[in-house]
Amino acid sequence: MKKFRVIAVIMILALMMCSCGSTTTSKDNIEEDLTPASSLSIDEEEAAVLNEKVPVILYFGDEQQTKLIKEIRYVDIKEAKKGAETLASVLVKELIKGPKAEGLTPLIPEGTSLRSPVTIADRIATVDFTKEFIENHPGGKTLAELTIYSIVNTLTEMKEIERVKITINGKTTKNFKDNVTLSSDFPRNDAVVNKEVGLVLPEDSGLTPVGNIDEDVILENPDEEEPLE
Repeated sequence: MKKFRVIAVIMILALMMCSCGSTTTSKDNIEEDLTPASSLSIDEEEAAVLNEKVPVILYFGDEQQTKLIKEIRYVDIKEAKKGAETLASVLVKELIKGPKAEGLTPLIPEGTSLRSPVTIADRIATVDFTKEFIENHPGGKTLAELTIYSIVNTLTEMKEIERVKITINGKTTKNFKDNVTLSSDFPRNDAVVNKEVGLVLPEDSGLTPVGNIDEDVILENPDEEEPLE
């Protein structure tokens, strides 16, 4: 009987050892499965640069110039913190520079300048361009409307702005191009946006959707405003 008990104890210990080995192996396999296949690392200098920028959304034309496409651009966080009017002025200047992503086209006529900083009153932004905005525009009703809404949609991404007024050399201009007038302010128009493309990164070689970004990152209302340099 004692011999039988000894054998039983030995068998139980053997089973426990096998079980422990199996558990360890299973645990190792799980840990291996959780190991990322690849990782992206950036140095402290690159991280510091990213911390000094905030994402904004600009609207440019597609290759056919029939729809607007959104492009992500990064601007200096110091400019964003100066106030809504300063940030709005920065956005318009970025529009004037034109798109950085391939497959997009500029809509503001070449030679156009922002004559004075953008002003905001009663949630209406006033953008004052030089005369080249009209004189150098090639015309066409569709293109004229896209030009206007590239500005309007860009600025109304900001929570402080609901409508946009465009003036030329400080004056309200009725005639723009092909029965498109600038006599009143414009609300946002999402109907002219190509929603299938989504957001485009400047480094993209094609028009690949990249999803949405948190717009609240740049739409904070700062305590004080400084003039745009």
